[in-house]
Amino acid sequence: MKKKLFTILTVMLVTMLTSSTTFAAGGLKFRDLDFSKGSLIAKGEISGLGNTDVTMVLEAIADDPEFPPQISCINNGTNFVPGQSSPKKIKAIGEQNLAGDDDLRKNGRSPFFTETSDFIPWDVAGCPSSNWVGHLDDAFWTKGTIVVYPGLNIDLNNPPPALLIQPFVCYPREQTATTVSCELQ
Repeated sequence: MKKKLFTILTVMLVTMLTSSTTFAAGGLKFRDLDFSKGSLIAKGEISGLGNTDVTMVLEAIADDPEFPPQISCINNGTNFVPGQSSPKKIKAIGEQNLAGDDDLRKNGRSPFFTETSDFIPWDVAGCPSSNWVGHLDDAFWTKGTIVVYPGLNIDLNNPPPALLIQPFVCYPREQTATTVSCELQ
């Protein structure tokens, strides 16, 4: 009888460990995801992380011809002037490190607040020279992705394989000065 009970408990323990490992490795999910303006902000909670260090990368694209991006150039004197040849399409990127031992991490879930940069290369912005910096004043976002990579402070030019790639689409006609209407794909 004791041997049978021990066997049953062992099988249950192995099953629990296997399923929790599978959940942590492939069960990443976003909860309460919300998008808003800054450049573009994605905030919410991600679950299924365990205590793994991860880097979240938010990439957003604005390419609706009815709503072109509004761009300024900033010179060394910090004067803003309109971009001289504003592009029809803009891509902005932001990242956030989520440490596995962060006090905010509870039961494999972590809150996040990731914002894309509002600075863009001078030549993309249509600024006169490399002495200027491009600034994204406003954009009507159309699409993007949130990518979760293992590790902290990753090299975006040579990232490790992603744990999660989550595309989303946005609706420019529904955007306001502070809100962005997007949905996961």
